[in-house]
This record gives sequence, C-alpha cells and structure tokens, in this order.
Amino acid sequence: MKKIYIFLIGAIMNISNMHSYEIPSYKNIDFKPEETNPVFLDNKLKIYIKKDASLPTVRITLFLKAGKVYDPKDKFGMGELFFELLKEGGSKKFKSEEIDKKLEYFGAEISAAINNEDASVSMYSHKKNFDEVFEIFSDIIKNPAFEPERFELKKQEMIEMIKRRNDNPSKQATREALRMFFGKDHPYGKRPEIETVSPITVEDLKNYHLQIMDSDKMIISVAGDFDEKEMIEKIKKAFSDIPNKKTPLPKIQEPATVKGKKIYLIDKPLRQAFVVILNKGIKRHDPKEFPLAVLSEYMGGGIQSKLGNEIRSKRGLAYSVYSYFAKRNESGFIMTYLGTKPESVEEAIDQIFLEFKNAKEGKIETKEFDMAKSQIINSFVFRFETVASLLNEIASYDLYSYPSDYIYKYTSNIDSVKEQDAINIAKEMYDMENYLIFIVGDLKKIGGKLDKFGTLEILKED
Repeated sequence: MKKIYIFLIGAIMNISNMHSYEIPSYKNIDFKPEETNPVFLDNKLKIYIKKDASLPTVRITLFLKAGKVYDPKDKFGMGELFFELLKEGGSKKFKSEEIDKKLEYFGAEISAAINNEDASVSMYSHKKNFDEVFEIFSDIIKNPAFEPERFELKKQEMIEMIKRRNDNPSKQATREALRMFFGKDHPYGKRPEIETVSPITVEDLKNYHLQIMDSDKMIISVAGDFDEKEMIEKIKKAFSDIPNKKTPLPKIQEPATVKGKKIYLIDKPLRQAFVVILNKGIKRHDPKEFPLAVLSEYMGGGIQSKLGNEIRSKRGLAYSVYSYFAKRNESGFIMTYLGTKPESVEEAIDQIFLEFKNAKEGKIETKEFDMAKSQIINSFVFRFETVASLLNEIASYDLYSYPSDYIYKYTSNIDSVKEQDAINIAKEMYDMENYLIFIVGDLKKIGGKLDKFGTLEILKED
C-alpha cells in the first residue's frame, strides 16, 4: 500500500509539472530516397519498378485516377461498392470462392481501396507463387465478374453501414463537419445514402469499370525479388491491352468558401463532446503547403504541440486535441479536433482561438517550432522503410502530377521554412471571421454560451 501511495504522489507531481518539461534537441536525419525513373508500355501505362531481394516476396500496386467524388449524384457510393467487389465478386477466370481459397493457401493478399480522388488495387505474394497470384490480380482488374450473390451481400452491408454511421460520434463529427463545410451536394461533402446505393445494379458497375479502364489514368509500382526485364514482360502481357482513352475526368467545381462564423450542433446525450473547427485550406500544388505543414505540426501535431501542451497537458481541457490540413484538387481544409467533456467545450474553444491569435501575432516558441520541423523531416524517412513504400509514394504523387523531384526536395523545403513564414501563413489561414465549428454533444451540459462564437444552428441527426 505504501509503495502504491508513493507511486501515486510521484505520478501526480509529474503530471502537474508536465508543462515545464525540457523539450529535447532534435537533429535532422540526412536522408535522400533513391531516384527512380518510370518505364512505359506501348499503351503509355507508366510503371515504377525496382528489384528488392531483401525478402522473397513481390508487391504490386495499381493506382487509378478514380475517386468517390466522381460518382453520379443519384448513385453516390458506386465507386466504393465497385472497389469492395473487385476482389470479393470474382472474375472471368476465377470464382470468388476459388480466389479466397487460393490466396489463403498461398498466404497472399489482394486488396482494393478508393479515396476521394484516387483508388488503388494491390497484391502481395511469395515470389514462388507470384504467377498464380498475378493471374488473379490482373483478371479481377480487367475482367471483374460482380457475382450477383456477392453483389447483393456487399450492397446490403453498405446500406447497413449507412444506417449505423452515427454510432461513432467522433467520426460523425468529422464527417458531418466536412459535409457542412463543403456543402451537402458538393462531391467533397456528399455522402452515400440508402436512396443512392439501393438503385445501383451490376450493370452500373460494369459500365463504371469500362470508364476507369484507361491506361492514361493508371500507374503501377512493382517491388520485390525478381528479374526486372522478366517482370516488365509479364506486366506488358497482362496490361498492354488496356486502352489509352485519355478521357477527361468529370469536372469538380471549386466549393464555395465558408462565409461568416458558423456553428452547428447535433444534440446527443453523451458523456463526451466532440468538436471540429474548420478553416479554409489550400489546393494541391500550392507552395504554401510547406509553411502550413510546419505550422500545423507546431500547433496540433501531438501531445507535445502547442495545442496539446496548453489545452491537454496544462489545463486538462481535453483527452484528445490535434490539428492537420488536407489538400484536394479544387480546395482544402484545416481541421482542429477536440474531444472533451461537455462542460469544457466553451473554455477549450476559447483556448484554441487564443493559440490561433498568438500564432497570428508572432508568438511562436523557437524551440518548439524547430522541434516541429525536425519531427516532419525525421518522420519522412519512415515513409520509405521498404522499396515498395518508396515506389508507392512516388507513384501516388505522380498520379496527381506533382513534379518528379517533389519527394526529393521535400525535406529541404520543410527545413527552409522560417518562423516568419509560419506567422504569415497563420495570419492568412487562421481566419477568425470565417470558420465553421461542428459539435456533437449534450447541449444542456455544454451550456448556452456557444453563440458567442457565431450563429448557432441545431441539426437533427440523419
């Protein structure tokens, strides 16, 4: 009992002094990823390929210029359903059950995913089983079957997920905040609904497949234990018949900017409150990315950040607080997230806005600022732990037409950011006259002073 008592006293003293801890010095890792030039097939399909014999395995990823934002409005969710079924729905050569059994037997993997503005299909296998797994991989890409039974199962699963999408209030807050920020009907804010998923047919997915099969909108990365010339020939044999259509993607309009101070609240009897603050961000290819990255890390990159230290460690106002920015082709956002008890919402938001104000006024802590830069630079190396991860990174940036030297200059661009650059970007991006606050929580416990932050609107959960 005495030992426990002493331990608790020490822990309490340690917590009470967290704000005064000495920030360690960081030394940047000098790391430059190896440059890799692409290979092109006759149909202009681009391939990044490199041998890596460290393990007897092969990894391939096909990146596609496809995304949720390109779904038709009346069948929004089609892309998600398509990529869910790509492996699960079988192919021309292979039934879905046969694919499952083969992959399990070989200890191999095939997966597919879709994001807002891109998609990917990946495979992994031991090199001795590569030909068999690659045959499945290429066939589901070129000849997906969308077996009716699997199709109905996956569609019903998706509908069930829609029905349960509000079970997690944290995810609900971030999703609905972006929905209100970009607009419910804008592709960046739109979400699948039962009425948009239910009408989707197998024929719709087949037509969707025809649209995205365009070598002009594809990039392949290949890494593993193989002979490069032999691997290129295998890929050529499998994918050289994909047409080069050069069909333009549907045009996404730039969403309207948030005007004024907007507050939305979903009133739910929860023990915790979930708060999201959104400011307008930047598009892809904006050089402001680098000072904004440093500012974002400095402000909300973790428990050691300005928001983490001031709001969580010093004041105990939140169990979770962070900030980050995300880019889109036609817009972007800066999100500050807060998880706290309802009674602390007002004070916590006040403190966040105070830290925004301090950054805009040039009150940047030099040591913390340097640490933020070092954390970005030093974590950069972990994005390239393997040859496959390096090629995937190169290919994914290439898909968005970033300069070929983007990742090679990334650390120097971060390192060149000065405190004044961060101050300038804070003045521009932390717009205290135009922002959106979204809260999921118990209004009675939160209190009635939220309107001091702007116009408050109570929303019904849907």
